[in-house]
Amino acid sequence: MIDRFREGEVYFRVTYPDSNMHYPRIESFVFVGKSLSDEDTEETWYFQFVDSFAQYGSILEGPRGDRRVSCVNLSDLDDMLDDEGLLKELSAARSRRLSNRSK
Repeated sequence: MIDRFREGEVYFRVTYPDSNMHYPRIESFVFVGKSLSDEDTEETWYFQFVDSFAQYGSILEGPRGDRRVSCVNLSDLDDMLDDEGLLKELSAARSRRLSNRSK
């Protein structure tokens, strides 16, 4: 599970603004590396927001522009999905919405 992340690949985080998990909100990231800072007290995976990565390049290329990053610890790592995981999550949300309509 932990080694499934590849530098430069795109990953997604899905959150739900509603308690029934019907309406997904999707964030997109580029994985840039693991435990990149001397200040990391535990293993930390670094995911750069895609808009920041596309506009300014990787955070590893030096300071330039607004390079926004999400640092993810092991306990939250399952929230980061590849494209197949994203499709499964969106399908599950759709099923929940359809199930709710039939009630």
